[in-house]
Amino acid sequence: MDRDGLVELVVSDDGMTATATFLPPVGEGRLLEPNYVDTLLDSRGVVYGIDTDSIGETVFAVNTERRIREDVVVARGAAPVAARPAYWELIAERGERKPQWSEAERAEYREVTLLPVVHAGDVIARRIPEREGVAGSTVLGEEIPFTTETVEQLEPGEHTRVSDNRVVAEIGGQLQVRDGAFHIVDRLEITGAVGFATGSIEFPGDVVLRGEVKDGFHIWAGRSITAAVTVDVSEVYCRGDFASTAGVIGRGKALLRCGGKVQARFASMCFVESKASVFLDHYAYQCHIGCQDRLAMGKSGRIVGGVVTAANGVRAHALGNQASVPTAVRVGIDFIAERKLRLITEKHQAVTLRLQRLTSAAGDDPSDRQIDILHRLEESRNRLAMQMGEVAGALDANEAAEVVVDGPVYPGVVVQICRSSYTVEQQLSNTRFRLDKESGRVVPEPRTADE
Repeated sequence: MDRDGLVELVVSDDGMTATATFLPPVGEGRLLEPNYVDTLLDSRGVVYGIDTDSIGETVFAVNTERRIREDVVVARGAAPVAARPAYWELIAERGERKPQWSEAERAEYREVTLLPVVHAGDVIARRIPEREGVAGSTVLGEEIPFTTETVEQLEPGEHTRVSDNRVVAEIGGQLQVRDGAFHIVDRLEITGAVGFATGSIEFPGDVVLRGEVKDGFHIWAGRSITAAVTVDVSEVYCRGDFASTAGVIGRGKALLRCGGKVQARFASMCFVESKASVFLDHYAYQCHIGCQDRLAMGKSGRIVGGVVTAANGVRAHALGNQASVPTAVRVGIDFIAERKLRLITEKHQAVTLRLQRLTSAAGDDPSDRQIDILHRLEESRNRLAMQMGEVAGALDANEAAEVVVDGPVYPGVVVQICRSSYTVEQQLSNTRFRLDKESGRVVPEPRTADE
């Protein structure tokens, strides 16, 4: 049976596509021709988006291969393009993110800060220009009107600066959106815990903590830190003051380091460093505390165990305890200079040891290369020795610094003022420790009732 080539055309219900099934000729039937397809489209009212290339290629393939081609798109409509007003698009992320970490990933993501923090000079938004609307069309030539897209219109707010088509942060802080504008706020308040929901905190302004700090997460603040709870100071740094209405705790290696003063109810099993003063209301237990001003305890405040180093003096109610726990209280000493001296001394010892080994290996007839290395090591050792001398001169910060204790001082306590030490062997009470410059000894003196 002979049959001419045939095309069956279907227009979609929404008028956006026209598809066709191409049937090849049978026997002596006539071949398909593009003009035949054009006539068919015209008869069905398909006038827009006709794909003449696809039609021509399909007709050729069907005629030569004598194989049916189904669902060939022969015309496609155009969707309208919505109009859109110009707006500012935020580049920095905002809003809370709640990642789901696997147990294997959790340790790694302790180092990730998830809060929307920006730094001075960061580009935080860019201007998206206005877009004109374009009407669409069905394959039948029917116009589809465009709509107008609704976008959130936010304006640059506090601590931002417009530069060309960008918005730049003038200060470091947290990006916040409120009252139809985006602002940079230099105060970060965390109401929940610092943990996997927040990541570690690295913020250039003030940080306020309302919840606990989970183990292993660090906090770095460019200014002050204020806490309403006990802080597990795994690693806490701030350039300003640190204050906790509760206390600070650790597990022996935890570190709190700040450029301003430290104030808390207590400190336990941690390192505390301050470039100013430290005030603890109740106790310091097995802590290493260093401050470049004074350490002051509350009326019942006691220091038990650990090492305290304060450049300008210590005042407490009690030192040590009845179990004679070793407790060291050191005043008149710059703890930062002491640490620098220790590090330089370690480097000096390492260079000296290497120099000795190389000198021994070189023997009486060293090579030019060995001579060059020995010369550089000698220069390095001399330079480190000079640095040691300079830093050692800064160790004694205040010979007039005193340790004042209103209550008991138990055996096991060692009081050091500058380079001199005094070991308490019998319990003392209401005592002042000072440095007698003539004898170079630390002298304990009973205090008068009116002091």
